[in-house]
Amino acid sequence: MRSIRPLHGAALSLAALLTVTACGSFASSGSSGGSANIADRSLTIALQFTPKAGYALETDDAFVLSQVGCLETLLKYDFDSGQLQPLLATKWTQTSPTAWDFTLREGVKFQDGTALDAAGVAFALNKLLKSATPPRAFTPKVISTVQALNATTVRITTPTPSALLPYRVASVNTGILSKAAYAGRSIDVVKHCTGPFTITAQKPQQSMSLARNDGYWGTKATLAKAEAKFLPDGNARATQVRTGESQVALGLPAASIQELQGDKSIVVSDANTPRTTGLYMNDAKAPFTDPDVRKAIQMTVDLDAIAKTIYSGTVTPAFGPFASSEPWAPKGVQPSAKNVDAAKALLQKAGYGPGKLSLSLRAYTERPEFADLAAVVQEQLKQIGITVKVTMTDYAGLEPSLLNGSYDLALLSRNHLTDIADPAGFFEADYTCKGTFNISHYCDPAFDAKVAQAGAEKDPAARYAIYADLAKQLEENAVTVYLVSDKTIAARRSGVQNFVDDPLGRYALTPQLSLTD
Repeated sequence: MRSIRPLHGAALSLAALLTVTACGSFASSGSSGGSANIADRSLTIALQFTPKAGYALETDDAFVLSQVGCLETLLKYDFDSGQLQPLLATKWTQTSPTAWDFTLREGVKFQDGTALDAAGVAFALNKLLKSATPPRAFTPKVISTVQALNATTVRITTPTPSALLPYRVASVNTGILSKAAYAGRSIDVVKHCTGPFTITAQKPQQSMSLARNDGYWGTKATLAKAEAKFLPDGNARATQVRTGESQVALGLPAASIQELQGDKSIVVSDANTPRTTGLYMNDAKAPFTDPDVRKAIQMTVDLDAIAKTIYSGTVTPAFGPFASSEPWAPKGVQPSAKNVDAAKALLQKAGYGPGKLSLSLRAYTERPEFADLAAVVQEQLKQIGITVKVTMTDYAGLEPSLLNGSYDLALLSRNHLTDIADPAGFFEADYTCKGTFNISHYCDPAFDAKVAQAGAEKDPAARYAIYADLAKQLEENAVTVYLVSDKTIAARRSGVQNFVDDPLGRYALTPQLSLTD
């Protein structure tokens, strides 16, 4: 499922794309320095997202804690093999259609010295389950109870039969902290994780310092120390690795590739990731309640031009929420073809002649390519008489309007294996009538029934066939205009060894990561 390779090739300019689409016819190098004792070296990594919720595990802050090697879960999902693997739990058994038992790894201690046991795990997961806004992977809708059966066994029950519960406890949001982490008014993550790195200091919303956890149950970290910088600006992250201020940078914009490749001391790589960028529409709000309007927009956006220019040819046009390489992607489906004349006819049929439709488009700054992408979408929709006003903000400022339905159009990059490492979590959260991340505000009871059927299906092949059918339905009904199947782009100084850019964005500082010069 995974492909990592050095990147080559230059980008066409945004100006060229805007010019062509307006016409309607586009068919210095810093050094990481030396050291006498390499084992004592400290590595600095530039991360894409800033923790803003006090490390509440029900939020995306959990991803940061996992990326820096602090937070661990009961199980982990291996993207290469597509299989679950042991982590804090070594065995998992479905003891009844609605119950799973997890056997904990022996000898694990939190960084504060307390032992990992079933009571502590049940305490942490119940804290999560009872939080004001539980994470999409672990809500009362899908989880009934969590209890310790004995010192080493945790039982989790579900309201309906679930073949996918183990995938839910591989979500970073279900990471386990010691009881002491919850003693205060806010979560204290310092010395309360089980991972290979311990947080030693923090500068809120700027950076954190980490040290090797010498009491780690698994392979000890090669690095003695590390620093994680939180830099939402993609160009700033690229600059950090170019100057040597950071030795690794994640989530880089395609526009930075050519300059970084010109520096022989930097290695740039990309990897396939289960992530798709889409133009989301508020389907519960006029004019998007009319499928003809949605299809008109779908037929107008030039996916091939966007892939080649905004993303410098590093991505492929999307034909739904899944890339063609994924086992649950529908077969024989092609990206929607641009047809401005047909799109105009559909808008006219829906009662929106030229100049009769004005919409807002919102996007967020953490994705550096989105400003240019929004400008291109704005220009392309002008071809069918739709006026678009673009607003950029950070993601924290955008999400409330997505969830409460007060937006028209929005750009979003969505990893469909983020919630759980199986598309059932994505479909359930994003497209069922009561989905907790249904920002499309789409509702079809028949669709919901198929999602429920998939969740109870033990046979992967049968489950994947259902996912392919659901994906085809979303594409054919233009529920979302899927734009490109994304890749993740990272850069590292040449002295960094054993770095892997995780397609699911869960791991960055790993025990194997090292510096050689």
